[in-house]
Amino acid sequence: MQLLKSKSYWLSLSLMLSLAVMGLFYDILNSPERGFVVLDSPLDRIIPYVPAMSIPYLGWYPFVFGVLAYLCAKDRLTYYRVLLSMNICVWICYLIYFNFQTMVPRPELTGTGLGASVLGWLYSQDRPYNCFPSIHSLHSYLVMRAVLSIPSIRKPVKLLVVAGAATIIVSTLMIKQHVIYDALGAVILGECVLTIITGLALHRRRRKESKWTEGIN
Repeated sequence: MQLLKSKSYWLSLSLMLSLAVMGLFYDILNSPERGFVVLDSPLDRIIPYVPAMSIPYLGWYPFVFGVLAYLCAKDRLTYYRVLLSMNICVWICYLIYFNFQTMVPRPELTGTGLGASVLGWLYSQDRPYNCFPSIHSLHSYLVMRAVLSIPSIRKPVKLLVVAGAATIIVSTLMIKQHVIYDALGAVILGECVLTIITGLALHRRRRKESKWTEGIN
């Protein structure tokens, strides 16, 4: 309760708006005008098409922002690092979309249940481009990776976040919004950028500490 009254917490939390601002550029690049390629694999043809997985796919929004809010409360420095990594990764994704546009062929919509209705709405709102790497998979992986890196977070919480991230990543494949390469590319990109950001932050901290301890025997 005390945390919710903290101005610094809400100011730090407001930095998540940077992700919303970055999202404004998404639709500009989501088109076939620059040409496109289809990335798929034999494994993608084996993965079943499950319209009901559109529901956890939509759950990406509360999941990512909820975990970020939790990180902001639990470990502010990790929160800053993962948020910075997200923004850098999205810029890299946009550069890839602009220069190497991909498309995922969508199956014919079938069924009349909630999942099929949600998927129909998703297909109508998001054209089948801007696929490699998958931003859904990227953000899900980054928040999961951040939570796993904090020793003070309890194991049940970590397992819950891992399950949520894995379900969202799998959902991108099962509703045929993305292919295996999109998810793998997102994980590799996220891991590389977060590792670099974390390494630079630790290096800066060590330099700062060594500066203060110079001349002390």
